[in-house]
Amino acid sequence: MTAAKAADIADIIGNVKRPEKTVPICLAGDLQAEFEDLERDLAIARDQPEEGTLAGGANPLATQIAQQIVELRERMREHTTVFRFRGLQRKKFKDLVAAHPPSDEDKDAGNDVDWETFGVALVSACAVEPQMSVEQAGELADELTQAQWDSLFAASYSVNKRDVDVPFSYAASAVLSSSKKTSR
Repeated sequence: MTAAKAADIADIIGNVKRPEKTVPICLAGDLQAEFEDLERDLAIARDQPEEGTLAGGANPLATQIAQQIVELRERMREHTTVFRFRGLQRKKFKDLVAAHPPSDEDKDAGNDVDWETFGVALVSACAVEPQMSVEQAGELADELTQAQWDSLFAASYSVNKRDVDVPFSYAASAVLSSSKKTSR
């Protein structure tokens, strides 16, 4: 694909915006178990017909549990922090890699960096919101689960080592397709 018009390289350089990614993490992980319990309770309540009817109807208990789920999801959203990461300039990324050489054990495993120290430094260097020092990133890594930390690291790595494409949204396409059908 070719550009519609030739651009001056200075204009291109001046318009570069490095990739960004966001990662939402619910920091009240204990609420996940409460959510799962309510989901199980809802499944049981939905299978129970309303008392006093043969045909069954909406079970008031199911409605009550569904409302509790909605309220719990809102509480979980309130405890969710969205982390934003921005890719580094190529030289800064290479310098960061060089600052974290692999140990002998890492080399034996085929790694080109010390993943433990590099990961913390990369998350810190790429964090736009909230910003964090290397020390704070290390403290965060120690508090999060491995899965949560992996999500933050993967986002910070991705903004530096993955291509940026024009994404396609199936959800947006479905909504727009549906709205076209109803507007006819």
